[in-house]
Amino acid sequence: MSETKQEFINLIHNSKLKKINAKLKAIDLIDGNFHICYIPSLKLSAYGSTSSEAFKMMKNIVIPDFCETLMSQEKNKILSELKALGWSQSPFFKTELCKSAHIDKEGILRDFDLSENTELRERLMTV
Repeated sequence: MSETKQEFINLIHNSKLKKINAKLKAIDLIDGNFHICYIPSLKLSAYGSTSSEAFKMMKNIVIPDFCETLMSQEKNKILSELKALGWSQSPFFKTELCKSAHIDKEGILRDFDLSENTELRERLMTV
C-alpha cells in the first residue's frame, strides 16, 4: 500500500523523563456511518462521523491514553508489551523499536468484518 518501509517508536524512560516519539501508519476506513482511524501496529482504533474527526480522536485521546498507560510501567514491561505487538528493539539504539510497515489489507478487512471492496487509505502519524 505504501512506500514507507518501517514504523518506529523511540522511548525515553528514566527517572526524570518519560516520553515517546513515534512514526506510525494510520489506516482510514469507513464502516457503515462511521469513519475509523486504525493503527495496525499498535492495534488501536478510533472513530468519528468524519475521517478528520476519527483522526483527531486517535491523535488527541487514544494515542495519549495508550502512551500514558504504557509509560507508567517499568521499562522491561514496556518492551515486553511492544514486542508482543511485533515490535523489535534496534541493535544500535536501545531506546528505539521498529516494525515492518507492511499493511495486510485482507487482515484489516477481516478484523473489522468489512467487504473486500472497502477502501483503505493510509496516512503517516507522528506522535
